[in-house]
Amino acid sequence: MQDNKKHQRALLKSKRFLPLFVTQFFSALNDNIYKQAVLLLLIFQTANVADGAFYANLAAGLFILPFFLFSGMAGQIAEKKEKSKLIRIVKLAEIPIMLVGAVAISTQSVWLMLTTVFLTGLQSTFFGPLKYSILPQHVAADELTKANGLVESATFVAILIGTTFGTYYITQTVGATVICVAIISLAIIGYLSSRSIPISAANDPNLVFTFNIFSSTKGLFKVLNLQTESVGKSVLGISWFWFIGAIILTALPNYVKYVMVGDELVVTSALVVFSLSIAIGSLLCEKLSRSRIELGIVPFGALLITLFLYLLSQEPAMRFYQLSSEELFTLEQILHTGDMYWHFIWMAGIGIASGFYTVPLYALIQQRTVESSRSRIIAANNVLNALFMVASAVLSIITLSIFAWTIPQLFLLLAGLNLLISLYIYTKVPEFFLRFVIYLLTICMYRVRTKGEHNIPSEGAAVLVSNHVSFVDWMFILAASPRPIRFMVFAPIYYSPALHWLFKMAKAIPIDSEKSNPQAFQQAFDEVAKALDNGELVGIFPEGRLTGDGSIAIFRRGIERIILRSPVAVIPVHLGGLWGSMFSRKAKWRLPRLKWSLVAVTVDEPIAANEVTAEQLRERVIALKEQYEKGAV
Repeated sequence: MQDNKKHQRALLKSKRFLPLFVTQFFSALNDNIYKQAVLLLLIFQTANVADGAFYANLAAGLFILPFFLFSGMAGQIAEKKEKSKLIRIVKLAEIPIMLVGAVAISTQSVWLMLTTVFLTGLQSTFFGPLKYSILPQHVAADELTKANGLVESATFVAILIGTTFGTYYITQTVGATVICVAIISLAIIGYLSSRSIPISAANDPNLVFTFNIFSSTKGLFKVLNLQTESVGKSVLGISWFWFIGAIILTALPNYVKYVMVGDELVVTSALVVFSLSIAIGSLLCEKLSRSRIELGIVPFGALLITLFLYLLSQEPAMRFYQLSSEELFTLEQILHTGDMYWHFIWMAGIGIASGFYTVPLYALIQQRTVESSRSRIIAANNVLNALFMVASAVLSIITLSIFAWTIPQLFLLLAGLNLLISLYIYTKVPEFFLRFVIYLLTICMYRVRTKGEHNIPSEGAAVLVSNHVSFVDWMFILAASPRPIRFMVFAPIYYSPALHWLFKMAKAIPIDSEKSNPQAFQQAFDEVAKALDNGELVGIFPEGRLTGDGSIAIFRRGIERIILRSPVAVIPVHLGGLWGSMFSRKAKWRLPRLKWSLVAVTVDEPIAANEVTAEQLRERVIALKEQYEKGAV
């Protein structure tokens, strides 16, 4: 366990991750320096606002266009070929692209600048599936959240630095020269760092490649439709984040100027706050997730985004400074004017919540997607991201230009839409909401310590057996597992009005007494066999009832019946610290009280199917209990 923690702390320094991290950072930095410099040059060269807006939107469209046209091909190539070599090719291509870009900036050729913007978008289209699909091949499953958090935080820091750098230097006397030197140098640095990325085997070397951009893009969504519901809705959730993020980043300067009445420094400060807070949220996500993929944080992040968008949509309080109609507040005045400084806090809240929201979704896609189709799923995600960003621009135009809404009204609409989209996703994939409930329980009422969770297989069928101490035992085992587990639950409890919705959401399997309801008894075992045949995890409590004195009762032979029909590995689990806490029988005859208990979930090594007996499993769980009582767990 200590070794795992050391590996996680050293991830950023490791050769299997650091070169990719550096390559991604300089790639995002270079893209944003060049795009921002070109955007300002196009605006400054035009004779009026309308022409400036046209070229700015044209540049944005040309950058996104390759994602629509070539993501299908990019996904296929990333699937079929070795990835580190492809990354080196993509990064090597960035050098001549930036040389052309430098010529475009030096000569201020509008069409050459637009052509280079298209080429940078094309390069990003082929780099995207590679950088995300290579991660699971070089980092462990329990490092995915941290790795994605680092990548996301670095990306938004790069966006912030690149945008600021490009904005500042392109307006200076020798700024064009500085920009040209910077973009060429960064392209070279990115290529050199890419040469150290470890070799990563092709996911599907036998994949048939097609040059037809339409059929290849259509193929991406065919592959996406074959994935689990959780993967499909995670892709939708990430695209929705880019929909919200694109609107906020686009509207933030005008929000600051016309709602907060702030000057240019206030606009820059708002962009800094929003971008850095996403980076902070991405890094905090790994801490809150306890170095694992914790889907319970996703609904938490979505709710916070809705809350802070609503707060940001409220008009600032009365101002204490008297300004003329043409004056704008300075940053110092903003921080001392009514409660306007709270709007920076709301912006930071949205950014941090966005980190909570996106990082687990990226990690889930990487973990639960079949390896042979992972790159194409990332490519499909890129297509949807681009589509949602275009849709966000359309919504902004309709609401702000046609309907003449204010930006706070647009933010209020976003808050409502975010709530509806979140409810849709969590209704379709109840696992997200279930993990949220479990996360709140384990954080607010208990301190949970897990050991041996790596013994739970990342894929394939297995049965987990545990001692039975409280009515919420199954939640703590789920909290320790990186995968969903279908628990067998006593039918009267399963169908109780207060809990039926929760057990149904968890896809629990109701079981009744063989004597009182033999049909339901048999159906339960049939459902268990079906789940195991599908490669799922099943959890049972072989004691058949809650412990009345804290000891471990005799294990019934139902587990042997299950394994005889479905010969899979069985994993012993021990729960410690729950006896005497709320929901255990020791607290039955008194009013329940909240007790912040330390709960230990210990997962033992799997037992082969041909070695499983009820007596042996009980002995293994008792041995874990003794270790816990001695303080060894």
